Amino acid sequence: MNELMKTLAEHLAQVLNLITMLLLAVGSLYGIWNLLAGWFGRKSPAAVALTVWQGLSRWILVALQFMLAADLVETIAAPTWDVIGKLGAIALIRTVLGYFLGRDMETARKFADEDRKHGLEAKPESA
Repeated sequence: MNELMKTLAEHLAQVLNLITMLLLAVGSLYGIWNLLAGWFGRKSPAAVALTVWQGLSRWILVALQFMLAADLVETIAAPTWDVIGKLGAIALIRTVLGYFLGRDMETARKFADEDRKHGLEAKPESA
């Protein structure tokens, strides 16, 4: 029974890691799409960079959640100090990234709201 649980946990962890990779790939493609759309839509470089950064940040945070889930499953199946240390490091990284990305996204949102209030929205660049 213990061997079956370990095998199932390994397979589930692999599936969760695959989902993590797919989320990162989708987020990267989405970022490239926003970058190209911004360039061809003739938006300001700052507006393009903000849009790409915010979108990619969200995908990274979601992917980190799946990575953490995969590590939790591995820890349940084989709770070695190496696996527990890896889980702790990923949990810490995810928490720190989540905090700072969330704070930065809120700050960017406030700046954008202020710009809209004062009529300073990014204008397309002339050719």
